[in-house]
Amino acid sequence: MEKKSQPDDDPLDREIDFSKARANPYFVAYHGAKVIRVLEPDLAEMFPDNDSVNAALRLVADARLK
Repeated sequence: MEKKSQPDDDPLDREIDFSKARANPYFVAYHGAKVIRVLEPDLAEMFPDNDSVNAALRLVADARLK
């Protein structure tokens, strides 16, 4: 499995100015509030993508059900 590049490795970050970027106001309306979770920064470092968060939560859920 190939390691995904971290955001700091993205060469476009140096070329695109994100200083005036804003959140998409339609995201919650489209996806629903049930699928949105906000991680604390330390957890976001340990779980850098959706797959790692979902895998960890499935392990916890499986352990809880046993």
